[in-house]
Amino acid sequence: MKFCVIGAGSGGRAFAAYLSSKGFQVSLYNRSYSRIADIKKAGGITAFGCLKGFYPIRLVTQNLQLAVSDANIILIVVPASAHESIAKKLAPFLKNGQIILLNPGRTFGAIEVKKIIGERRKDLSIFVGETQTLLFTCRALKNNGVNILKIKNTVNFSTFPENHVHVVHNILAYIFPQLIPVDNYLEVTFNNIGMLLHPAITLFNAGMMDIGKPFKFYNEGASIKICQVLETVEAEINKILSELGLKQFRFTKWAESSYGIKSESIYDAIQKIEAYKPVNAPNQLITRYLTEDVPTGLVPISSLAEFLDIEIPTIESIILLTSLLCGIAFKKTGRTLQKLGLHDYLINHINVMRIRGLEKEGLFTVEKILSNPNEFKICINCEQLNYHENNACWLCHEKNFRQPRENDFVKIYNNDEKSLIRA
Repeated sequence: MKFCVIGAGSGGRAFAAYLSSKGFQVSLYNRSYSRIADIKKAGGITAFGCLKGFYPIRLVTQNLQLAVSDANIILIVVPASAHESIAKKLAPFLKNGQIILLNPGRTFGAIEVKKIIGERRKDLSIFVGETQTLLFTCRALKNNGVNILKIKNTVNFSTFPENHVHVVHNILAYIFPQLIPVDNYLEVTFNNIGMLLHPAITLFNAGMMDIGKPFKFYNEGASIKICQVLETVEAEINKILSELGLKQFRFTKWAESSYGIKSESIYDAIQKIEAYKPVNAPNQLITRYLTEDVPTGLVPISSLAEFLDIEIPTIESIILLTSLLCGIAFKKTGRTLQKLGLHDYLINHINVMRIRGLEKEGLFTVEKILSNPNEFKICINCEQLNYHENNACWLCHEKNFRQPRENDFVKIYNNDEKSLIRA
């Protein structure tokens, strides 16, 4: 198994060192030479923290084609704002069967990358997935170093489309046992930790960051009052998830699964996460906490809220104010449903969720019944159609059933309403 890691920042160095520690051949690509010069000179990465030692890297290069040519798995570890350009550059060099995993995808990352590559290589068959968050809490050090503060206990990931997730997981499971496959892509992509934390904390500490005053980004920047705003942002995201029939997004639950800490509030959780305590705030205002997490996190949420006709005033305010601070119209530059062509996908998802809800109540479409005949049975007593899981007939409560016959399905097909049938 051969890996290519794209990006030699904090996360890229951590991935490369981790894979090398497990004996895998790794090629490390970075666009700018300054990021990889010392790694190339040393022949590898020196890691501190959770992983200690020197780890050789087979190939360190600025040549993307060379980096990915023999890789089975390509890990993209760059800010989500660079996913579009990386996908365009990657497309000509990819081969059938390769796996691309975005670390993390932020929101709709796998969809954006899959779409871009698909437009350029229509006959190419690859797997594209994304993680909910970065596996490592880490910081790049000078020269060829990286400090890995924490390897998270669990990180959810999915693929687009979702039916590829277990194929990818079967390949990655023994290498990254922390990665948990999730069958619902939307559940992963909307549980974007960066969009919850980074923009709001940065916005409310903008003055100190703008003048370069040092402070601990999470431990000091996420005060009780600011975390109350984060709770409101979380609640607005959950209004959307509820409309889509998805699990609620809870930072406290994520912190427990990722870091093993129990807490009652976002503030309490942030203060308890040991890996957050030494993290310094950026010494300038315009950083990836805004230029990445707003256009690839909050803007997609805003676009979705508009589509669903849901009001999210706090998130909209953060997008507006951070756009003014950065001098960038994030709503124009960011990921939207229209740009990614997601309207039909989401309409289909909503319809599927509606039908699943009806099926829980015992209502099935004619199409479902006729295409899955083995999932139904007929009550011998009253001749009513029943779902196969029913212990007793929904109408007469008797427990004797028979297999449906052809004439039973003819009656269903000729049903006047051609809509929903109780079973």
